[in-house]
Amino acid sequence: MNRIHTRMWMRPLLIGFVVSLTSPSFSAEQSSVTVNLSGLRSQKGNIVVCLWRQQNKDFPICSNKASFQHVTAKATASTIEVQFQNVPSGDYAISAFHDENQNGKIDKGFMGRPKEGIGFSNMTKERGRPSFDKAKFTLNGEKTISLALMYF
Repeated sequence: MNRIHTRMWMRPLLIGFVVSLTSPSFSAEQSSVTVNLSGLRSQKGNIVVCLWRQQNKDFPICSNKASFQHVTAKATASTIEVQFQNVPSGDYAISAFHDENQNGKIDKGFMGRPKEGIGFSNMTKERGRPSFDKAKFTLNGEKTISLALMYF
């Protein structure tokens, strides 16, 4: 009798254990990426930050459709912190812009230069649109990225 009772609960327990080991949610390490943005010239509008997983024709133009994840935060101080949660390990890039007039896009002026602040991971003083490869970083645990927005 005892042997039959043990078999009744042991089988579901073993199946659950095997499923948990092979489940993608448990096998891929999930981390978070914290982005510290500085250099905001005003506390107007929003800050839009995108996390990119691969090169995309839209990179680095931040939008909720093109990026892997995106966050929009109110521009309430000269420094803002945002977080991306549940991010699997891999290569990523960050792009951000200060949407001062809250129209959801980067406004451009003379010769297509951004009128609002922009920033990218691994940003240098190089001019022009960065590639994903230049902006990418490897995530394999918790990560903090600092971006200073540039205004032209």
